[in-house]
Formats: sequence, structure tokens, C-alpha cells
Amino acid sequence: MKLNSPDIDGLLERHIATHRSDIGVHATCCAIQAAVGTLDDDLYCGAFGKIDLESSDSDHVNHSTSFDVASITKALVGATLAMQAVDEGRVLWQTPVVELFPRWSENPHPDSDTLTFLQLLNHTSGLPDWHPFYEAHRLDPTPEQAAQARRDILKNIVDTPLKAPPGERHIYSDLGYILLTRLLESLFDDVSLSRLARDRIFRPLGLDHTRYLDCPQLSDRIDGAAATEDCPRRGRVVQGTVHDRNTNVLGGVSAHAGVFSTAEDLLRFGRHLLAIDCGHPVKDPLVSRDTLRFAWSPDAGSPTGHHVGGWDTPSGERSNAGRGFHPDHTVGHLGFTGTSLWIERRHKVVSVLLTNRTYPSRDNERIRQLRIEFQESILPPPTSP
Repeated sequence: MKLNSPDIDGLLERHIATHRSDIGVHATCCAIQAAVGTLDDDLYCGAFGKIDLESSDSDHVNHSTSFDVASITKALVGATLAMQAVDEGRVLWQTPVVELFPRWSENPHPDSDTLTFLQLLNHTSGLPDWHPFYEAHRLDPTPEQAAQARRDILKNIVDTPLKAPPGERHIYSDLGYILLTRLLESLFDDVSLSRLARDRIFRPLGLDHTRYLDCPQLSDRIDGAAATEDCPRRGRVVQGTVHDRNTNVLGGVSAHAGVFSTAEDLLRFGRHLLAIDCGHPVKDPLVSRDTLRFAWSPDAGSPTGHHVGGWDTPSGERSNAGRGFHPDHTVGHLGFTGTSLWIERRHKVVSVLLTNRTYPSRDNERIRQLRIEFQESILPPPTSP
């Protein structure tokens, strides 16, 4: 398989802004990283733009620039730790949540006790999609404030009536993954999620530029990270601390968002899982092939949605994954900040695109077209007979 790198360079450069006022109008973002590979070959790697446009001497994006990957965290951390817990016999896919977290029995919905571990992962828990928890808690908290926020928010989720019985309706739910955070920490002997991710995923794979930033305060940030928003509520440009405000008040760490990474690190992660899936020899695999293949299968999903065991699949008439990434053979995830990771299993291709499309404002929808154009430059749409 070959890619036309100059064409991809040109495509990505066309979406880069040199002035803040161009973003969302003539351009998509000011920072892009991209990486594409198969099991054996690096097919493409690019870095474009500046980490922000606040001054004329802002740093240029390079291959080690950190991006807030937002909901890619769900697949990278949440799904991977869930599979490891299954592999180690700590939980079954169909284990009721109430067995793992007895306080769940306090949920007011009459069918809440039927909620399973897998239903949290594939977004059929019945929990609402989102809630502005940050309105009741301090942004950029101290460790003590973050700990209190975690207790309060978890109680709020337990007390939140389900919108539908578990398994009946697909609702993409950050609340479900905040609850999943607590379950995973409990399953792994009350070790913090950030430590679990570091010791069980990031370090074993050598993801040297991938991390959570625990309890971020104004003096604590990742230097040289791409900016993600000029945030009115925070009164500053968010840069090097987590963009998602609920994750911020939780202390920067959750299964639904919070990880910073690079395109090359995410390519390595995707390639590792793809090798397991294909049955290739893998040194120290993160998960077993049987568990991974189940998590990526329709059996781990539901008739009402397009998520499987912690992963998304292409959906809709024109998926963000592009028409060449076949929905029956592709898993991945998008991130609100303008990021994506897709794995096409039939062609054995991993595609990573990281942008900061929420800078300076999240009211910028141009990312969809960029995602489709980029994906279809890798695997073009099938030609009609």
C-alpha cells in the first residue's frame, strides 16, 4: 500500500490557519498532527501549524507536540482497562454494575439493577449523555477539591434517573464513563485511573508522550501543548490542561476524557491492537485476542447503536471515517477537540488525525470535512462497477 504524501501534505496545509479570525471560516485549526501505518510500514507522518496564534513567535507543531485527545480516551484507557479486567477474571462483560458498585442500587429507575458492565461501554446504560457538573465545582481544582468533586459527581450520577431501561436505547453518555472510572479503579484494587493507564498501557507500549495531567492548576500544565480553547469561564486560553470542563473539576482524570498524546503514540497503540487482532506474534500483548475480537464485534454492541465494547464504528450516510473505511471492518473513536483514531481491519490500516479545532472557539464545524477528506486520501471510496 502506498500513499501520496505530497497530496496529504497539501490537504492538511489547506486547513491550517495563520490568523485566529480564519479558524472556522476559511480554515479548520492552527495545529495538526497525522500518522498512518500498517502492521509493518509507516505510511505517513506529518505536523503542521503552530500550537496557538496568541503571538507571532508561537511554537511550531512537531511530532512530539501534545494534543488533548478528548474522547479517544474512552477507547485508549476505558476500553483497554475493561478488556484487561475481563482477561484477568476480575469481571465478566455481563456482570451487573450493582455487583461491582453496590451504591448503584440507589438509582431510582426500576430496571437500574439490570445494568451490565458491557452496557456502560457500549453506551446503552440509559444514563443521560452529559451534565454540566463543572458549574457546581471549581475549575483547576486542588487535589482536595477534585476528590470532593469526584464524590459529589458520582453521587449525582447514582441519583440520576435513567432515560430508558438498560440495553433499550443508545445514548452516547459521558456519565456512563465517569461511572466506569470508579468501577475500573475498584476492579484493580482501588488504584487510581491515571496510574492504571500509565502502568498498564502507556509504559508497556512505550507511549512516551502520552499521559494524564492529574489535578491541573494554573501553575501545572504540559509545556508546548496545542491550545484547545479561549475559554470565557476560565478566563484564559486552555493550553496544556484538559479541555473538557467536567474532567477538569474531577482532577484531570476520567475514562471519558483527559489524555494528552501524539499521533505517533496513538499509531503505535492502534498497530499493537491490530497485530493482536490479526493473530501476529506480539510481545507482551495488552489484551488477549479473544477478548479484543469480542470487544470489536457486533456481539459487544446493540441493535440500537453503533458503539461496541468501548469503541465506535462508522455510522450514518457519510461517516467521519470516510467511505473507504468499511463499517463492517472498522473501529475507532473521535474526540471533541478535533481528534480521531480509526483502525481498518480488512486493509490493516491505522489512521490518526489530531487537530485543535476547538481553538479559539468550540463553535467550529469544519472538522467533519477535514476528517472525511483525510480518511479518503488514505483509503479512497470504492469505485462503482
